[in-house]
Amino acid sequence: MNLRTFAMLLALFLAGAPLAHADAILNLGKIGYATRVPESWRAQSPSSSFRLAQFAVPGSSGDADCVFFYFGPGEGGSVDANIERWQSQFRSADGGQVKPKVERITVANMPVTLIELAGDYARSVGMGPDGGAASPNQIIRVAMVETPQGNLIIQLYGQRETVAPQRAAFDAMVRALSRRN
Repeated sequence: MNLRTFAMLLALFLAGAPLAHADAILNLGKIGYATRVPESWRAQSPSSSFRLAQFAVPGSSGDADCVFFYFGPGEGGSVDANIERWQSQFRSADGGQVKPKVERITVANMPVTLIELAGDYARSVGMGPDGGAASPNQIIRVAMVETPQGNLIIQLYGQRETVAPQRAAFDAMVRALSRRN
């Protein structure tokens, strides 16, 4: 392990963040799962208590964000309610509604819904934009994992030029999710 990697791991440890080790394993200890994270993604200290982990995802048009959200058993809303909320935050270039792409899969015996929206994105906590200007040419790719401990929501979002090439890596990370022994 080189000095830079050691320093990053030490800083994350001292900050209390889950670690993406040199072998790219992310431990989601709070809910008992782990997955493999692309080595090029840079771990960051979670910016709220609802974030189990967060990463800066490098790309040609700047960093995108990947965030692992967990709100607790029965919290965070249903799959359909979340899809509706995310859809309300997107508009097409001509101001119209954006239709989400939705795929349902099973990972580690858990239902997972993959959702993707693209267009002008005004990120907010509730329904619709929260008054801020929409950022053009954005993509959000979400995996809603229905764990026995409650929904785990994994979001990758940012500029299309950064997020689009990361789709396969994101999907592989979701499919690698497994129960820790």
